Amino acid sequence: MIGGVKRIGIVLIALLLAILCTTARSSAEKISFRWAILADSTEGMRALDFSGSPIVFSGSALQLYIEHLNNCHVYLYLLDSSDNLTPIYPPQKGYYDYGFPRGPKLVPPGDQSFTFVPPPGTETLLLVASADRLFQLEELTDIFNDNPDQLGQQLLLLQEIEDMLAGKDSKSKAAERLEKVKVKYSSSDGIREKKFKAVKVKSSDFYGRKLLIDHR
Repeated sequence: MIGGVKRIGIVLIALLLAILCTTARSSAEKISFRWAILADSTEGMRALDFSGSPIVFSGSALQLYIEHLNNCHVYLYLLDSSDNLTPIYPPQKGYYDYGFPRGPKLVPPGDQSFTFVPPPGTETLLLVASADRLFQLEELTDIFNDNPDQLGQQLLLLQEIEDMLAGKDSKSKAAERLEKVKVKYSSSDGIREKKFKAVKVKSSDFYGRKLLIDHR
């Protein structure tokens, strides 16, 4: 009888440890998503390498890839070579009001792309991800989108982003690893597929990167 009690106790302890480990792992990885900035090359669309400042020429086709792997909030902005700020992702107001997207997202979708236009210079992508929804950032973004020509609104939004990113670069880089991905999408020719290496992010509560592109 005593042996039976011991066995039950061991089973309960093992179960408790498994639950605690699962909870700890879940808590440690509240942010999980993949991203890549794709650029046209001789081998098709390939991800830019941000171990340095990749070179992109005016008119080169570009596309954004984002894939939420859990319920995290991702935001992306472009500060271009003319110091104009453009919110890129989420693609619309109230995007996170009704849950989280699933599956890979290409921006713009399918075979579409965007390009950098002169003047040449530094194109700065500001990438932010948070376990908590960033309501203040979203509100400032909405106000800026309603008043895109007001420099004061751009400065307020940019300062909010810069404050979030301050001192986070090293920790955010440590949360990254490269991963091969395949993305299927619809085109005028039917279902097609893109293969490239994306950055997979796993972090506890916040991730932020300032990505510099050498636009020539």
